[in-house]
Formats: sequence, structure tokens, C-alpha cells
Amino acid sequence: MKSKLVVLTTGCLVWLMSSCLGDDTYSYEYEPARNCQISAFTLAHSSISELSGVKFTIDQLSGLIFNTDSLPYGTVLSNAVCTVTYANSSTVSSIQVIQKASGDTIDWNGTDSLNFSQPVRFIVWAYDKSVSKTYDAQVNIHQIKPDTMEWSLYATGLTQQTMKEQTVIPYTSRTGEESYLLFGEPAGTDLPYRLYSAPINNMSKWTEQSVTGLPAGQVLVSQIKEYEGILYAPSTTGTLYRSDNGQEWFAVPDAPHVTGLIGGINEGEHQSSALATIIQDNGTFRFSAMNKEMEWAVGDEVPTGFPLTGFGHENYYSMYHEYLMVVGGRTADNQLTNTTWATLDGRTWALLTAENAHYFDRMEGVMIKEYDGKMYMVGGIDAAGNVSKAIYETVDRGVTWTKVNALIILPDIYRGRGFGSIIVDKDQYLTIIGGKISYRGNVMQEIWRGRINRLSFGSE
Repeated sequence: MKSKLVVLTTGCLVWLMSSCLGDDTYSYEYEPARNCQISAFTLAHSSISELSGVKFTIDQLSGLIFNTDSLPYGTVLSNAVCTVTYANSSTVSSIQVIQKASGDTIDWNGTDSLNFSQPVRFIVWAYDKSVSKTYDAQVNIHQIKPDTMEWSLYATGLTQQTMKEQTVIPYTSRTGEESYLLFGEPAGTDLPYRLYSAPINNMSKWTEQSVTGLPAGQVLVSQIKEYEGILYAPSTTGTLYRSDNGQEWFAVPDAPHVTGLIGGINEGEHQSSALATIIQDNGTFRFSAMNKEMEWAVGDEVPTGFPLTGFGHENYYSMYHEYLMVVGGRTADNQLTNTTWATLDGRTWALLTAENAHYFDRMEGVMIKEYDGKMYMVGGIDAAGNVSKAIYETVDRGVTWTKVNALIILPDIYRGRGFGSIIVDKDQYLTIIGGKISYRGNVMQEIWRGRINRLSFGSE
């Protein structure tokens, strides 16, 4: 019985083989779409080394091939070596290419370079020419200069009342709510202070809030600072005020005679945070710092060349420590400065610029902000009352300053100013709020903002 089964099975196999070999009309089944499918796509160029590492996405449904990360501005791809891989190379008979840039239609041999300065169409034919699949390959290249800063007037008419002094502070409440707070002193005599708030994602919409506890005509509005989630305001009488929300203010108990607030110093890996101030101690100006437990420590006597008012300030991190910097301003003997000072504890300050250096004019009301890995200084008012719209940068934390080139400068329609607020918003815009065209002038109700183009790549 076993031998009969073997003979029957062998006979069936022989019959099947002879039937297939003897049938000239036989063709195997295949999936048409897959047999014309490009599964991988790369480009290379002898003088553009980074091109070979660019990843291309293949959208099989829409027939699109593209790179999600755009190539640098100015990249020229009039010819590039293209390599394609097919899902099943044995079922592809030919590929036709239409180059939009040149208008050429060619039967592509898979090795000739192609012009990708404009989209290229690939038409992949199956082995029997019965079906084809079309792909449009687009090489994305940034169309704007990456290091240019584009400036624009973002908003006007921020407050309903004209202000003679103003400051804007990015503020995070103890509940974690983020907003911008605008404190203003209305133009006039002994008018109550005003507070406006704006959401973190819309600086053009300001809502007025009530303010209590600040004596009219006594608060140095431009020196209101945030430290450890609390707002502090100095006054002309030496009293220091604090607020948890910007609306209700109270005198700080047991504080020294504070003549000015410089700014907060962040807590670091090797240091505690501090609020840097200037106090008057028996007729002498001295540096002093308050910690978050509201304990005070008196420091050095303020040097003759250190500014008491009108300075720009900014925090920065360097060599495992947190620092606070001040630039420009007016000294106790009423002289303008063009120097940079820094501290890591608020009690001892170091002069960073050389005494005979003259990187920029002596000015007050300059605006300082760290942006794109550099420190930028914008505007200011000099001793003759001339307002500036120049921008300076420092890459060594204020030791030296250089006037920026044409890629960053403010537009012609921007009026020079000093005493504005400057911040970097969540979308990486360098934003200038307010400012004055003279020391005794009123605040301009404008918001200007600019962003270096490459900081927007991939964010929108």
C-alpha cells in the first residue's frame, strides 16, 4: 500500500511540472501597486557633504517624497546623484523622470544626476508596462536667511492712560500661572499706580488690575523686580514693599533703608539665591543682599563709578555659577557710564570692562537681554539726550561689546528709545515693550518684537 502511495504522489508532481513548463501563456500573480513602489530615496552631492545624511519621507498614498528638515538657506541642487530602492526590484522594468526645472523628460538609468532645484517627477513602470506609480520628489530648502532677525510692530495702545514710568515683568504665581505684569505710573501728579496683566501667549491683550498699598509718587516703578516668586518695589523714602500677586502691597519688615533694587540672583549649584539691592548706611551707599528667608547681609561700599539708576540688568550662568549683570546707568555724582559690572552674591561687584574701554557711548536706559547664546544691549539715551536704536552684543559676558551687523538691526521706522522693558517670549521673539524718547518724556505704548529666522525653523 505504501509503495502505491509514493508512485501516485510522484506522478502528480511530474504532471504539475510538465503542465507549467509546457504552457507558454503562464504568468505569475503580482500586486500591481507594490511592484512599482519606491521604498527608499537618498541624494548625494560631491560638494554638499550633509546631503547624503538627509532623511526623505515617502508618502505612498499621495506619491510624495520630501525632507522634513529643510536644507540650509542658499543650498543649490542643480544636479544631485539620486539613489532609489524599490519594494521589489525584479518587477520594475523602467523609470521615467520629468525635471520641472529644465523641462526634460528622460528614461532614467538610475545613475545619471538630476536637477532638484525644482520638483522632480518619477514614473515607475511595472515589468509588463501594465501599471505604473508616480512620485513627486521635493527637496525643501530654507527660503529665508537663517541669521537675519525680522522685526515688526506687534501691538500699540497697551494701556488706556499715558504713563511717565513703566516696567513689564514676566511673572509666575505660586500656583504656577504664567503672565506678564505691566506696572505704570500715570503722567500727572501723585496719581495712583496702575497694574495691567496679559496672558503669556498674547501680549497684545492687557487687563487692568487693582493696586493697593503703594504710596503715590514715591515708588521707583522702573526698579520693580521679581525674586523667588515675590514682587519687590523700592521707594524714594527707603521703604521696600513686597507683593505676592502685584495687587496688594505691604512694607517689608526690618528692612534697611533701600535706595534701589538691582535684581534677583538665581539659586545655583554652588550658591544660594539673593535679591541684590543698594542701601544707605549712615550716609554711605552700600551693596546689600536679602535671601529668601528675608535675612539681610551688608556688603561692600558702592564704588564711585557704579550706577544707582538707569542701568540695564540681566542674569546669566557661567562656570557653574549664577550671575547678575548691570550695564550703563547713572552714578551717585550724576554721571552716565558705559561699563559692565557683575556679581554672584549681590554684596560684592566686579567691574568687567576695562576702565579706558569705549565700546559704546555713556548711556542710561539701556535694555539688556540674553538671547541666542549671546547678551544683547539695545537702545539708551546719552548725556546730550540723543536716543539710540543701536544693538550691541557680547560673547564674553560683558567684558567687550560689538555693534551688530545688518542682519540684526532694527528697521528704519523704529524710533530710538531708552527705559523700555525687554524680554524673550515663549516663541523665541526678542520683545521690546514701551520705552521713552527722552529722559523726562512719557512712555511709548508700543511692542516691537524680532526673531532670528533659524529659531523659528520647526516651531510653526
